[in-house]
Amino acid sequence: MKTWIIAVIVIVIIAGAIAFILTHGPPHASKYINTSNTSSSSTEEMTSTNVTTSNVSSNSSMEALPPGAIELNYNAQNKTVFIYLYASPTAANPLNFNGTTEGQMKIYIPENWSILFTFYNPEPVGHALAVVDNNTPIPNQVQLSQDGKIIFEIGYNGGSGIYNGETVSGLLHDLPPGYYWIACPIPSHAESGMWVDLISTNVTVPYEV
Repeated sequence: MKTWIIAVIVIVIIAGAIAFILTHGPPHASKYINTSNTSSSSTEEMTSTNVTTSNVSSNSSMEALPPGAIELNYNAQNKTVFIYLYASPTAANPLNFNGTTEGQMKIYIPENWSILFTFYNPEPVGHALAVVDNNTPIPNQVQLSQDGKIIFEIGYNGGSGIYNGETVSGLLHDLPPGYYWIACPIPSHAESGMWVDLISTNVTVPYEV
C-alpha cells in the first residue's frame, strides 16, 4: 500500500477519535458523572427516607395528643403515670403548681391507671398535695375537704406542709374515670388558686396541657 494512502487512513482515524471525544467527552468521564449522580441520588433518597421515617414516628406518637400537649412519663406495663409538680417561687402567685393557678394546667391520664406523684416545694411557705373527688366547679372553701372528698394526700404534716426545698412522693392506685383536682390542702391555698385539673378518661397516652 502506498505511503500516502496509509497517511490518509491514519488522519481519518485520528480525526474520528477527536470528534468522538469532543462530542462524548473522554471515555471515563461519562462513568464518573453517572457514579457521582448515583451517589448523590442515593444520599438524597436515604435522607428523604430518614426524614420520612422520623416524621411518621413523630406524628404517630403525637396523633393521640391535642396541639400543645406534653406527653408525661409513664410505664404502660404497670399502668403508672409519673407526675412531678412543684411550687414555683418565681410565679406571680406563690400559691401555684408548676407556675400555673386556677386550673390552668390540665392533666389527662388513662382511666384506672395509678399515679406516682412527686411534689417539691422550694418556697418558705408550706404546701402539700391532695387529689380531690370534687363536688364544686372550683375550690371555694377554706377547707379543701368541704369542696369534695380527698382521696389522696401527701405532705400535709398536720397543716404545716413541706417547705424550704423539701420533697414528698406517694402512689395513688387505680384512679377511676372521672374529673378531679390536684390541689394544695393547706387551708385557703386551693381557694386562692393552687389547683390543677386531673381527668381520668379513655386516652391511651397521659399528657398535660
